Amino acid sequence: MKNLFMWALIVMSVVFLSGCRPPVAPETPAPEAPDAAAPAPAPAASRDFDIPSLSVDGGTIALASHKGKVVLLDFWATWCPPCRYELPALMKLYADLKDRDFVLIGMTVDQGSREKVQADVAKFSLTYPVGLAGPDVQAAYGGIRAVPTKFLLGKDGSIIETFIGLVPEEELRSKIEGALAE
Repeated sequence: MKNLFMWALIVMSVVFLSGCRPPVAPETPAPEAPDAAAPAPAPAASRDFDIPSLSVDGGTIALASHKGKVVLLDFWATWCPPCRYELPALMKLYADLKDRDFVLIGMTVDQGSREKVQADVAKFSLTYPVGLAGPDVQAAYGGIRAVPTKFLLGKDGSIIETFIGLVPEEELRSKIEGALAE
């Protein structure tokens, strides 16, 4: 019985720390290997999007409306335990930093009608904007293979950092504050 408990604990820890796998989206082609003589590439640019907002007011969330701000895109799912675990820390970060030109956008990869996903998201009482990230938006960000996946965007729209899996609040805060200071 003790061994069974230990194995269950190990399996749960691996799942919790590695993130969840969203439904399979179309594969994006692998990038070509860089030419060794070529100059280092500039940071990748974020991809503009207009996604359905899951707020009660409806409408859309447009990345373009946040130009000049530091943006954290959080691809997540309501059924993903690590994603749900991070929500309180994300809400705290948003509350602490939103008055400093910081925006957090939840990008749920849940499948189903807007109304169904909206009802699932509403159970979490999130304080930041959340939208429905369809396969096109997921593909634009390289294909989301695990959730949570986060992209930290600089004020110029470049992707500063990509985070896959759970990220400690202190690490996110440090990276965000560094981007705000630039």
